[in-house]
This record gives sequence, C-alpha cells and structure tokens, in this order.
Amino acid sequence: MIASEKNFKELFNSCNIPQWIYDTHSLGLLFVNDAAIKQYGYSEDEFLNMTILEIAPDEEVQKLILYNEFIKTTNEPLSVVNFNRKKNSENVLVETTYVNIIYKEEPCVLVSAIDINEKNKLEEKISLLKVNRQQKITLATINGHEKERDQISKKLHDNINQLLVSAKIYLRLTRSNEHLRTDFIDEAESILQKAITETRLLADSLVPSTMKFIGFKDSLKSLFETYLVNQTFKINLSFGEELNNLDQEIKISLFRILQEQLNNIQKHAEAKNVAISMSAIDQIYLTINDDGKGFDTKIKHAGLGIANIKNRVELYNGTVEIISEPQHGYTLLISIPNGENNKNKAYSNVLIVEDDLDDQKIISRAFAEVAPQYNISILNDGKMLIDLLQSFPDKELPSLIVLDYNMPLLNGLETLKVLELDQRVNKIPKIIYSSSTQNYIKNLCYSANAKAYITKGVTMDEIKENIQEMLSFARSNNLQNISF
Repeated sequence: MIASEKNFKELFNSCNIPQWIYDTHSLGLLFVNDAAIKQYGYSEDEFLNMTILEIAPDEEVQKLILYNEFIKTTNEPLSVVNFNRKKNSENVLVETTYVNIIYKEEPCVLVSAIDINEKNKLEEKISLLKVNRQQKITLATINGHEKERDQISKKLHDNINQLLVSAKIYLRLTRSNEHLRTDFIDEAESILQKAITETRLLADSLVPSTMKFIGFKDSLKSLFETYLVNQTFKINLSFGEELNNLDQEIKISLFRILQEQLNNIQKHAEAKNVAISMSAIDQIYLTINDDGKGFDTKIKHAGLGIANIKNRVELYNGTVEIISEPQHGYTLLISIPNGENNKNKAYSNVLIVEDDLDDQKIISRAFAEVAPQYNISILNDGKMLIDLLQSFPDKELPSLIVLDYNMPLLNGLETLKVLELDQRVNKIPKIIYSSSTQNYIKNLCYSANAKAYITKGVTMDEIKENIQEMLSFARSNNLQNISF
C-alpha cells in the first residue's frame, strides 16, 4: 500500500501542470502536486489545510461552488476559464479542468489549472518554431545556391577560361610562324573543341535539359557517360520506373545529388565500382555505394559535397545516413517522403511517440504485420512530435497520433495540451497508449481531447488488437473528411 501511494505521488508530480484533488462534500484539499506548490507559493501543509474556495479571489468563490455542484451531476470533464489566487495575493487567469475521480475510495474531483499566460507562451513558442523551421529551409536553399555558384565560377575560371586563353595564344602564334601555322591552327581547334565540351557539360550541370526530352533514366545514363568514358569507375544502376512519375523538381534534385556524390567519389574514394539503387514506392529511396577506401564515420568530416547533399534532402524533410569504414567502401542512404504517393493514401501516415526502445520495436513489428500499407514514424518524446508537426504542410499531416503517457520533456497529457493550441491538428485522432490503468489519468487525457485511452497489451496478439483499434479511429476520421 505504501509503495502504491509512493508510485501515485511520483506519477502525480511528474506532471508540469498544477493539479490538486479535493473532496466534493467538504471541499477540502486532499492532494496537491509539486507544480501547484511551485506556482502558487503555498507549502504542501498549507494547501492541505485549505479548501478550494480559499484558492480563489472573493469574487470567484460563488462560481467555484456552482462548478462543484455541476460536476457532481455529470461524468464528463468540465473546462472553464477563471482566476485563482496565489499566496502573495496575485491573481492568475487559468484554464481549469474538473474531472470526477475516486480517491481513497471516496468521490473526489481532480483539478488541473493551466496558466493562460503560460499557454500564450506555448503558442508563441510554436510560432517561433515555425519561423525557425522556415529560416533553416531558406538558409539551406541559399547555401545550395551559393555552393553551385562557387562551382560554376571555379569551372569557368579553371577549365573553360584557361582553354580559351590557350587557344588564343596558338592563334596568335600563327601570325608569326608560317611553317607551323597549320599545326598551331589544329592545336587551337582541338583546344576550342575541349572548351565547347566543357561548356556543354557546365550547361547540363546547371539545367539537365535532356530530362525534358529523353527522360529521367536516360538523363542519368548521360551523366554516367562522363565517368565511364574516362574509365573512372564502373556504374551499376537499379532504377524503379515509378521514378518517372515524380515531379520535375524532385527529379532535378535527385539528379543533382547523384552528380554531387559521383563527384565526391571521383575526388576522394579511389573506387572501381559504384552501385546506385533508386525507387519511389512508399518513400523515395536513393542508395549510392562504392568500393573505395572509405573513412571512419566517428571522425567528423566537414566536406562541402555531403553538406550540399544534406541541404537538398532537408528541403524535402528527408534523411541522410552514411555507412563507411576505412578500406571498406562508402554507402550513402537517402530517404525522402514521397508526396505523390501520400496524395493517394489519405490515412497512410501514423505518428507514434514512444520512448521505450523495446516497445518501439514491438509496435513497429505489430504494425508491419497488421497494416503494412501504413507509413509509421516513431519519435522518442512529445517535444519531437511538436517540432516535427510544425514542418508538415497541411496536406501531409498524419491521420493518427499515438502517444505514450510517461515520456521525458513532454508527457502524453502535456503533449495533448500543446496540440490543442494547433488548430491544424485538432481533427486528427490522438490516442494515449499506456501501461497505466489509473482512471484519473484516463480522465485527464480525455479532458485534453484524447480520442481513446488504450492500455498496452502484453502478448503480440493483444498488441495487434490494440493497433486494429487505433486504426479504426484513423479510418473513421478519414471517411468523415471525404467530401462528396
């Protein structure tokens, strides 16, 4: 019993929102969490010798009496906006939620009081996150453009300009040496042909115009010809035909990424073979593998080439992974959300927030077996979810959000409260998936607009049933959003 009470206190105090429990008959406070003690200035003993009426300013007392009478008549949570009073007599505007619970076998009410000013700060934080995200995208775009300008300038100066200067010298020599005039003209013509070739390659690097006429795959083969003719290394391409259906913008970006990485391989890898695999079914996947000298990934390498690739991928909210060891080659793994496919899968995206690694693996496996057509993403905490959602365009928002309750930074309840501030996600079903069976926790989550509170199954069959229940909310929500 003592252990149970201790666990209850730890769980109650893990919430950053001021909360207290009071008796519906005497109105006396029976329990108060650390967040309330910190915000209101009363000690725990002082709180436990007070009634809920003493937390309110005089003009709010009658309202609290009415709220208490009303909450006795319903099983639904009650949310109101009112003033509370701190120990220093300062009044604070709060959004208060009342939930009926059973505490120590007696009917009681759990009260949660969110400071409206803190809520406004959260709204400002969300706005700031949006601004920061846009700034990062803009900076990545600028960096990419500047890198390309630097490359163009270098090619013009080091290659084409030098060739044209050499041709000019040979042509000038023809005026002063009649015996070698023909040889000088032939040499100048050869140099000019090289300049023409370099100019054509530079033009193709700026805009792969061939893509409009000979298609994406053949444009890539044309790019590879440069390396094959020079016998730099052999290239093997595995190409999914569905890539031809991608938007022109993303195809050009993939072209640029390949161009950049092949240039990196030529400069640094000393490779003999390069294998390229591309597909675009659920996600756009690009894998580039070489058998070169590799490097130790634990040592930081600040190459501009890979930085430019990462900038391009980040513009599409994609990921870049590098696998390499000294003398064991180099593999570049790129994954980019396939927006085209997402348009045709109105409820295929599910975001799961779970900090336990073992549970992550079990949930991933269960989803793969129950509903492989769904695209799930697993995050470690509520803050990561909030940050990620700010980067999603409206059309790419998930159709279901699943939250563990006990998590670092923001727990399930706190995450629900923050999500309430974002109008874009209000219609997305949000489910708490937790091992906790405490009724008062369930009621708190429902008061924060959780669509369901599902207790984690123990066996794989039970977990699969949990997932089927979760997905029923996603399907239902999808049908409600269809307009005829």
